[in-house]
Amino acid sequence: MRGKLEQPRGLIELISVEVERIDSEYGEFWLSYEYSCPAGQYKSAMVLPIFNSKEMTNQFFRELMNEARHLSEMENNDVCAVGFNVANKNNSMLPIKNLCQRVIDVLQSSEPLNENREYIDLCTAGFHFKDTGLSLSSMAFEERFKTFMNRAREKMEQGYYTIAADDLEKANILCSTSPLIYKLIGICHRELGHLDLALEMFTKAMELGDREKDTYLYLSEINFFQNNMQEAERILRMMLDEYRDDVRALVELANIRYQMDREYVDILDRAFSLDGEATRKNILQTFVFKKVGNGKHKKTSLEKAAFLLGIPENAIRLLASSNRVPARTYPDSDEMVLDEHELKSWALVYRRYNLLEDEIQRVTANPQGSKNQGMAVLS
Repeated sequence: MRGKLEQPRGLIELISVEVERIDSEYGEFWLSYEYSCPAGQYKSAMVLPIFNSKEMTNQFFRELMNEARHLSEMENNDVCAVGFNVANKNNSMLPIKNLCQRVIDVLQSSEPLNENREYIDLCTAGFHFKDTGLSLSSMAFEERFKTFMNRAREKMEQGYYTIAADDLEKANILCSTSPLIYKLIGICHRELGHLDLALEMFTKAMELGDREKDTYLYLSEINFFQNNMQEAERILRMMLDEYRDDVRALVELANIRYQMDREYVDILDRAFSLDGEATRKNILQTFVFKKVGNGKHKKTSLEKAAFLLGIPENAIRLLASSNRVPARTYPDSDEMVLDEHELKSWALVYRRYNLLEDEIQRVTANPQGSKNQGMAVLS
């Protein structure tokens, strides 16, 4: 009688191994790997010190089994008492050992690493033990490049920016002159909050010839939030030399001028004359009325703000609580701080471009729902 075949207890199956990094300065070899064990299927990574290929390989399998044992213990799996074995160790050990030896050999070469084809091959190498067609090491460089780019885009769509950046770095090893790669790495770092690294990547993309609208906007945005207003303005003016009637660029340029206490309404007027609806949308989404940096604030109360702006107190209270007006809160206090100059500027712009009445109507009609919305603000 035939029955379901069960995986032997304590069995680990190594699915794939990929090179993540070769750190010649610190003598470290970074590997990522995927495997299955009684606790489930996992992806992980480890760092091996570069010294002896046999010992490096043995260390890899020791740590793999220790990790699988630990995960099974966490799952309260009684397999732990039986012990663990790697099912395909004979098939996977030799490729990993050879990989380690090649790393040792290439680091002893006198040829510059960035010009060494063997080094480039190693940095983008990988083995798939269940489907050899997926093994990076069996692919030509061009096919590897496409694989890394496709994986990176997929991970970015899913919000896995750290993993995406790793694949983009590998693609960059294969083609270091592509402005698109640097821009995509910049986007990953921007989403992760690594603004200095993002700035470096977007700048490199521009140096390599990228003149796309979004690259200009990313560069300007980061300089804006780092309070480098003059540089942010310079970048947007460069963009407007190429894209004269771009409404978003005009609104963001106006925002920078506002932050610098310079005339800005005329720029918003120009944007509004080009496309009124797009201007209104961009003001709502991107215009920051709170001053960047640690400037002095002329504090005012909600009651006084309502009087100054000619807005019902209940309406401005709802607008403030739903983050629709420029207001500051601090971790050590429940007080909401309003700045008179920022509020007047906000009211001027919102009235001039027919946004104020819509905002008041929105929050008064649905005060609870408005709490989930917000204007462009600085935290």
